[in-house]
Amino acid sequence: MSKLKFEKYTKNNILMSILMVVLGLLLFIWPGKTLEIAARFLGIALLIGAAVSGISWYRDRNRPGGVDYGTLALGIVSLIAGIIVLAAPKGVITLLPKLIGLAIIINGVLNIAQAMELKNAGNASWTSSLVMAVLTILLGLFLLFFAFSVMKTAIMIIGGIFVYNGVSNLWIESRYRKMGKQY
Repeated sequence: MSKLKFEKYTKNNILMSILMVVLGLLLFIWPGKTLEIAARFLGIALLIGAAVSGISWYRDRNRPGGVDYGTLALGIVSLIAGIIVLAAPKGVITLLPKLIGLAIIINGVLNIAQAMELKNAGNASWTSSLVMAVLTILLGLFLLFFAFSVMKTAIMIIGGIFVYNGVSNLWIESRYRKMGKQY
């Protein structure tokens, strides 16, 4: 690697590492606020997508082959979703783990039915299957009722990982730069 490329690479890597540490600290210190800001960016992106779909539909409405109602529908759905996300970012943030929790609860109920079928078939593992099914339901309930806390904790963990990654990159980069000076 040429000296110029080496220096450019190391400067870029140092900058990215510092940004990673800063982002990680923001995620760790203010997980709820960071999630809200991310949700607002998502809402804005959805509105931009809605505008692009609307413009595309309007521009292409007189083309041969007819109107593309899929593009129009996508634009309308994106517009509604964008407005909802911007109007209630915390609600949207808590909705995802709640939906996942609900799906896990349903899966747990189906697992109980399977455990009962195992019992009726005389299978000895029905009790362990039943215990796992009940645990699945309890975990789903936890997600359902503590969704925002779960999201905040997950974001804090991600923030901690970002800080570690940035710091480790900076340390490795310092070793790399030292090596580069030797050559």
